[in-house]
Amino acid sequence: MDTLLVPIGDVDPKVIETLRHDLARAFKKKILLARGMPQPDYAFNRRRNQYLSTAILKAMAEKKAYSIYEKVLGIIDHDLYVPRLNFVFGEAGRDVAIISLTRLRNEFYNLPKDLPLFRKRVLTEAVHELGHTYGLGHCGNPHCVMFFSNSLIDTDAKGPDFCARCKAKLPDQT
Repeated sequence: MDTLLVPIGDVDPKVIETLRHDLARAFKKKILLARGMPQPDYAFNRRRNQYLSTAILKAMAEKKAYSIYEKVLGIIDHDLYVPRLNFVFGEAGRDVAIISLTRLRNEFYNLPKDLPLFRKRVLTEAVHELGHTYGLGHCGNPHCVMFFSNSLIDTDAKGPDFCARCKAKLPDQT
């Protein structure tokens, strides 16, 4: 079965296409591209100036058109949060996941733009969240993609690859 990539709101098509290609290589399966979902105004918290990722996941899970796909990954270019955390890079449910591009860019931290690093971060977070949809929890190996990222330092250190233990738990697509 295929995985569906869903832009949510306004997302750079080049970023989406690059991620689609990179995920196809990482999971050794076809990654399809959806037309996308509109801006999720229902999930916006004005006080925090962030979007509640759980509300967007729920909307994705309820879309009947997405139910034919094995996994669905949403990509948004807005800052995400869940209650009790300042922000999240992404969140996953059973078959749906979402990642935010916002904090993966150096420019968010007033650092020089670095497209190769941004691309690696996007892939790392996408693989991490999709790993959760396959039932993987957080891994204690700081070099495994399933290691929990408290910051971009963790994301950059771990990279987009599964450790041998986590990879063995995945279905045979990787």
